[in-house]
Amino acid sequence: MLVPGDYVLSFQIRDIKNVGGDWDSFDYRVWVSVPENDGDSLIEKAVAEAGADISDTRYSVVYDFDNDNVMEAFVYIGNAPDEFATCAGKVWYVDGDRCAMIKECDNFFVHGDKVIDMYPTGDSVVVELEEAYTTSTVSYLFMLENGEWKESAISGMGYFFKPDYVSDYCVSVSAYDYCVDYEEGKEDEALYTGHTWKNYYFFYDEKSGDFKEYVGKEISEDELKAACGFDLAAEIREAGYQVDVVFKRENGIINVNYSKTERGDVGSVYKEYHNVTYNELNQRYADAWGTNGNSWQDSDFGGTYLKAITEK
Repeated sequence: MLVPGDYVLSFQIRDIKNVGGDWDSFDYRVWVSVPENDGDSLIEKAVAEAGADISDTRYSVVYDFDNDNVMEAFVYIGNAPDEFATCAGKVWYVDGDRCAMIKECDNFFVHGDKVIDMYPTGDSVVVELEEAYTTSTVSYLFMLENGEWKESAISGMGYFFKPDYVSDYCVSVSAYDYCVDYEEGKEDEALYTGHTWKNYYFFYDEKSGDFKEYVGKEISEDELKAACGFDLAAEIREAGYQVDVVFKRENGIINVNYSKTERGDVGSVYKEYHNVTYNELNQRYADAWGTNGNSWQDSDFGGTYLKAITEK
């Protein structure tokens, strides 16, 4: 670790025009500052506050999270990962003035050796912690604002990640809404089953210093046809399904909810819920399960999409 001070990184880039002979060379300098607070002292401060041993510090991140030329740290103190890549412990936030425990969990999910992950957003960095469940994980997001740490408004809603088919952030929401069984006249006793994981889309809003959702706007089938350039609703009906609500989001994502209902002889009803995710910007379907397909069937995450998960 460099001692606090100002440094200049000097390097050269060679732009090769023709292999074997013709190139241009460019010299660059980047001025960087190493702020006060070294990583070791911050980690030791968290260990002392936790009443732990330094050997219990399994993972830490020391960084200038809010770009104010002062180092901060997030420190995980607890057990080593088990065979399921989970561990029990606490994560602490510490800077030159403060030290506070921000999250305690019996099942932190570990990526490789990382309990703490980071996402750059504008001129700051968001810290992510994951809590593991049997078939899904939930992300808790933290960031710095005016020298104080805060928890994001979308923390704990689902699994936070950056997908490869849009340039936005996603929260994958776990639900049991793939199918429903009930008897006619007893809809209030309906049993919903079938685990689904659906992606909802967010952007980082510099003004509020937090994430905001691309809220869906309900559109007609004619508007859907105009956006796709073909009659997607008709294709879904031809396959034997009913087209339900269609939502379009400002990032170009269109979610089409569709379903199929089967009725038994004794008044029993069984209904399956499906969806399409279509990107208007590149005219492609999402590859929901990594099958390398590009059809509306390949983009089915299962269940029913809502207008938003941040609005009631």
